[in-house]
Amino acid sequence: MPTGRNAALAIAVALTAAAQAQLDVPRYAHTASLLPEGTVMICGGLGPHDAFMLGSEVGDGAGAFVPGPRIHRARAFHTATVLRDGMLLIAGGFILPYSTARSAELFDGRRFIFLPSRMSAPRELHTATLLRDGRVLIAGGFVGGVTSLDRCDLYEPAQRRFSPTARLAEGRFGHAATLLRDGRVLITGGTQFPDERTLRSAELYDPATEAFTPAGRMLDERFRHTATLLRDGRVLIAGGNSVAVGGQLDSTELYDPGTGRFEAGPPMAEPRMDHTATLLPDGRVLIAGGFSAVGGPHTVASCEVYDPRAGAFAPAGALPEPVHEHRATLLPDGGVLITGGMIVGAGGRETVNETAVLRP
Repeated sequence: MPTGRNAALAIAVALTAAAQAQLDVPRYAHTASLLPEGTVMICGGLGPHDAFMLGSEVGDGAGAFVPGPRIHRARAFHTATVLRDGMLLIAGGFILPYSTARSAELFDGRRFIFLPSRMSAPRELHTATLLRDGRVLIAGGFVGGVTSLDRCDLYEPAQRRFSPTARLAEGRFGHAATLLRDGRVLITGGTQFPDERTLRSAELYDPATEAFTPAGRMLDERFRHTATLLRDGRVLIAGGNSVAVGGQLDSTELYDPGTGRFEAGPPMAEPRMDHTATLLPDGRVLIAGGFSAVGGPHTVASCEVYDPRAGAFAPAGALPEPVHEHRATLLPDGGVLITGGMIVGAGGRETVNETAVLRP
């Protein structure tokens, strides 16, 4: 039983998880977007036996999810970006008949509109970052079974059009993209195909010049990690998978835009990839779930909270059930909505439709 300051810290990060209504269908590798009216839209993903989930569903985190408008293409490992005007941009992804998409769709509040404009390359496991001027930077990605991409695009909402922008120095997918306070975008890590090399490199995209510049090297190579902008302007990079290490990481690092350096952060209690990281209203970061092969392949149920003021992680309870490839959405009331995901364990793998609201 912790005592003194440790006890106070443990109490401060205690997590309550309220079970919610289920999703209409089980799914993972989907997207979950908070729309302007406060509802959460779930799009696409893969279900049991890796079947494509065609359609969307909408809920508010407190009640049942109900079927929403149909998207034009069944997609997984795509991106969903809420634009400045409240519309939702769905881009790329893994699609039927088992290929990678160049196409995109726009949800206008009532229906999905299939955009005539296409990205410069098909891509999945890419990133989409809303820039300060309202454009969206689409970076990198994977062309299924073929190659990792260095190609990038800018989506211009006024014209509903994609146009090529500068290329990454290295093709990468499963990387992370973080909008910094000064408007630049930090690209970290990822992996390359077909050589399957995990990257330590980082790059900075400047929307003013539409150019990438090197941003140094992380302390660990990693992909399928998280990168979260903290209130003080630094970026918390957590977990992921490393080919060099041969598995998942418990390490974290902090990028400081002022110095342009990566510095070691405190380790997490568990190694994990395909987890989620959510910036809470009080400035802490909630790490939830994930996958680890340490001790045998399994999905992680534990949660941790990073406190930038203390510079430390503290345990924050557990999810109602372990999940990875789930999604976490910060709700207007400060709760974190967890939707869907996959469970891997000794009994095989299962896709889930359960949801929960976490309240750190």
